[in-house]
Amino acid sequence: MTVLPLVGAKALRAFQAFNALLLGLKMLPVYQNWAYEKFFEDFQDKTESEKETCIREALAFVELKPDEIEAVLSFATDKNGVPFSSVNTKSMPLAELFETMVLVLAEIGKIKIYLVTPEEKKNCQSSQ
Repeated sequence: MTVLPLVGAKALRAFQAFNALLLGLKMLPVYQNWAYEKFFEDFQDKTESEKETCIREALAFVELKPDEIEAVLSFATDKNGVPFSSVNTKSMPLAELFETMVLVLAEIGKIKIYLVTPEEKKNCQSSQ
């Protein structure tokens, strides 16, 4: 299996699915008392292996919409190099579907997009 480059509008949808998963994970009782910002900062600071564990936990408990699942899966290919779509994932075994989702979501998890850049945050904290 290969992860395709994360480009285009579907990449944004897959990124939004990733964030929906993390937000859903944050709502679980074990993380519920964490501040939103602290939770996401903590995720960014994790190793790739720790992030994958979080992604697995989120996939196990957080429901994604069908279009979110399709967007994520569309960035992976089967053993023949054919990108996954709703057509070829209909009969995909659960274990394979899960592992494919983890693979793509782990790649998305490497993307650093900040609502407030670290520099802006630093400037804001120093002015208080």
